[in-house]
Amino acid sequence: MSARPSDATLPSSGPASGGAGLREANLGATTIDIRLLGPFQVLVDGSPVVLTSSRQRALLATLALSAGRLVSIDALARGVWGETPPAHIRGSLQTYVMRLRRLCGDNSVVTEPDGYRLVVDPSRVDALRFLRTLDQAAAAAEPARRRELLATALDAWGGVPLEGVGSPALAAEWGPLLTERYLFAVEQRIDLDAGLVPDARLVAELTDLVAQHPLRESLWERLVRALARSGRRAEALARYAGLRALLADELGVEPGEDLRRLHAELLAADADPVGHTVPRQLPFDVAGFTGRGPELAELDRLPPGGASGIVVEGIVVEGIVVIEGTAGVGKTSLAVHWSHRVRERFPGGQLFLDLRGHSAETPVTPGAALAGFLRALGVPAETLPATVEERSALLRSRLAGSRTLMLLDNARDADQVRPLLPGPGNLVVVTSRNQLRGLVARDGARRIALRSFDDRDATALLAGSVGSQRVAAEPGAVAELVELCGRLPLALALAGERASRFSGVSLAGIVEELRDQRLRLDTLRDPQDAGTDLRAAFSWSYKALRPAAARFFRLLGLHPGHGFSLSSAAALAGAGLREARELADQLAAAHLLNQPGTDRYQFHDLLRVYAGELVETETTEAERAAALRRLLDWYLASVAEANKLVRPDLLTEDITLDPPPLPAVRFAQHEQTIAWYTTERQALTALVGIAAGHGWTAHAWQLAWLLRGFFAERHDRDDWIATARTAVAATRDAGDRTGLQYSANNLGSAYLRTLQPDKALEALEEARAASESGEGTALAVAILSNLAGAYYVRAEYAEAERYAMQAVHLARDHGQRTFVPHALLNVSASRIGLRDYDHAAEAAQTAHEAFAELGDRYHAALALGNVAEALEGAGRHDEAERAGLDALAELKELNADYGTIDVQITLGRLKRRTGREREASGHWAEALTVSQRLGDPRVAQVQALLATVPAETPSPGDAPYP
Repeated sequence: MSARPSDATLPSSGPASGGAGLREANLGATTIDIRLLGPFQVLVDGSPVVLTSSRQRALLATLALSAGRLVSIDALARGVWGETPPAHIRGSLQTYVMRLRRLCGDNSVVTEPDGYRLVVDPSRVDALRFLRTLDQAAAAAEPARRRELLATALDAWGGVPLEGVGSPALAAEWGPLLTERYLFAVEQRIDLDAGLVPDARLVAELTDLVAQHPLRESLWERLVRALARSGRRAEALARYAGLRALLADELGVEPGEDLRRLHAELLAADADPVGHTVPRQLPFDVAGFTGRGPELAELDRLPPGGASGIVVEGIVVEGIVVIEGTAGVGKTSLAVHWSHRVRERFPGGQLFLDLRGHSAETPVTPGAALAGFLRALGVPAETLPATVEERSALLRSRLAGSRTLMLLDNARDADQVRPLLPGPGNLVVVTSRNQLRGLVARDGARRIALRSFDDRDATALLAGSVGSQRVAAEPGAVAELVELCGRLPLALALAGERASRFSGVSLAGIVEELRDQRLRLDTLRDPQDAGTDLRAAFSWSYKALRPAAARFFRLLGLHPGHGFSLSSAAALAGAGLREARELADQLAAAHLLNQPGTDRYQFHDLLRVYAGELVETETTEAERAAALRRLLDWYLASVAEANKLVRPDLLTEDITLDPPPLPAVRFAQHEQTIAWYTTERQALTALVGIAAGHGWTAHAWQLAWLLRGFFAERHDRDDWIATARTAVAATRDAGDRTGLQYSANNLGSAYLRTLQPDKALEALEEARAASESGEGTALAVAILSNLAGAYYVRAEYAEAERYAMQAVHLARDHGQRTFVPHALLNVSASRIGLRDYDHAAEAAQTAHEAFAELGDRYHAALALGNVAEALEGAGRHDEAERAGLDALAELKELNADYGTIDVQITLGRLKRRTGREREASGHWAEALTVSQRLGDPRVAQVQALLATVPAETPSPGDAPYP
């Protein structure tokens, strides 16, 4: 019989105001000009109009700065009275507006519902005309046109903006803006004048400007440049010295970077020429370099930063390349190896420096690095400039256009690198554990991200250490060794060195040493060389973290998932999502975390080991327990949310959850829940054991219980059984009788799904024994129904029917409407086993209708399958075929492959009885395919049916059936 028992559970419109304003202005034929760039002045039809009241001037200025547009009552009040408006603002404004109309024309100011509008073309207000002209200049493509527009705008400037207006609020808001736009325009025009206007004239203008604005460094820079261009270098240096003294006295600061660079260039130009040395500083090439073919090709071909790179004979000779990756991934090896391959393409030589950004030693400062490079280029130590800026400028001067290759190894951050950049005509290769995002974004660097080796390159690296014969002799051990080393080149090299040192030890022996996670990093180290100690290498990255990021990294060592979401990481750390994202981003930037997707992170395997060590040694037991409890609460809350779509019947009144540390995941569709479960499955199953191990019994059994719907749908039977066993043991040891009922019933269901009826009965009897006063509960009904299913699988059909009928009566008596059809489904299966086909069909049909009324399409289809089998047994073949085909169509539409197996078996048997061998074979062949794919124990049953098909029957794959 193929009938299945039920797995019982608990179940701004409108026209522009400016245009309207122009039309209204024409009615009175009055032109108003308002001048705000200097002393306040109003002209009406070309004649000056005097506004004696400061309030009137402030009102008109406020309206003028929004010419043609509505100005609200609040904005007018701020402009006229500042922070101390009168009690009756509207009345006072009406009085001033009436006086303005008398002076400027009746139609000059229009009353709006929410304020007033000055009816004037914006071009008649000099400040607005000034700003518009500057915008046009910025958009102009031709320098001559831009210079013309700048000159036009600057002609309107009359001195201090808003002078005499009498509005401190307007002066504070508009004065700095207008002055800054003016000065920036002057600087742009002076830049465009260079080469067209005599430098002496520009020097005179700039001298006047710096006197008016003594702290504006951009004006001083242009003055120093103009003096230098005109041959007055001593005066230029003197002006710089004067500014430096002024800034020191007034503000206690040095001049900015641009001025310091200019000063260094002037000093370098005045320095005595020295002999030029071609540096050859590359370290030894890596012996037996392995892999990295794509990265080498990218270094050869791709211009760093796009169009800024220059390629000669297929090799990049200008730009910046950043090779970034985690500790031990082979950044330096790749950079040095490639540099040796192409060194002849760089006639200016090769500069190399270990910046010690992540090292036991102090990082190299930019000043010290520059001093070393300049000495290597022949600059005497006694003539080196004093400041970093001056040394940087001198380095750029020395290397300009020289086509030199500079290799900066182990950089800490972009600020350490940036002063060392040699400028155009040279190539810089930087290696770093940090992503150096600023160097990519601001300086146009090209990024090459190194990841761990693939299996082929990892095996080749091992073969280089231990020999190809040993690798070929132990392929299984090699594959596991590669996995345990996380395919990290340094780890593989250390493992290979250990294997070569102990040639009498098999590779399997090395693998055995590495399997112990607690000793793995001890094994992968050279105690005499910190540079090849993985734990030390990881520690340098870890110690560079800020305290909050270091704590975040440690706690992530507790996360049981191979990968994890940002939300789960935040819950673990007790942080908000925004803070967690910032911390995770810091770890990803330092290559202590990988980020395979948006808000999704994972450790490199060996970094996970290191984080696990840290969380054990640098956090208290109480802190670890609190973190895991937060994580459990969040996952439980999220699984409960998912079950609202997957198995809402599992959310019984006994499922009481603690509030999660941050909102649980929300799901809109069933497919989203399955995708989430698939991604989080490793963590979810592990957390059941973690909860049990910490004595959090309720967390353990509730999580196992709420996961059962996912286990059933995704056919994860091993996880189902393992988590249920853990929950049974935990609740039994804790004396939690309610939890034991749920857990043992859950375990019985898992054994039923895998057709292990004896184990199912043992678990279900324990569940039943744990229920003393719960005979009327839904859980009691579920246990009885599952007992019926277990006896059915044992082919003890009378006993199965007895338990199933008890479940039906108990559910009906206590109003458990949801569970009646589950029990009836088991009644029908038992009666099919007893060959009581008509009554079996009746029970199955009743169950089908009840499930349909409840909206449970899946179980309704299973019940219809039982109807088909019962009718087939009763000899009512046409009715049976209709029911079976309907059930099969529904299950396929639901993608419920597991449920189709029994229906396909029934339809195949029915077709066989009616002489349709080919169609029968087709049904059984599909049942076999599904059974094998799902690992279902009915494979042998279906194979036996197919074996009865005559050999001459055509291939079942083409059988015509729905």
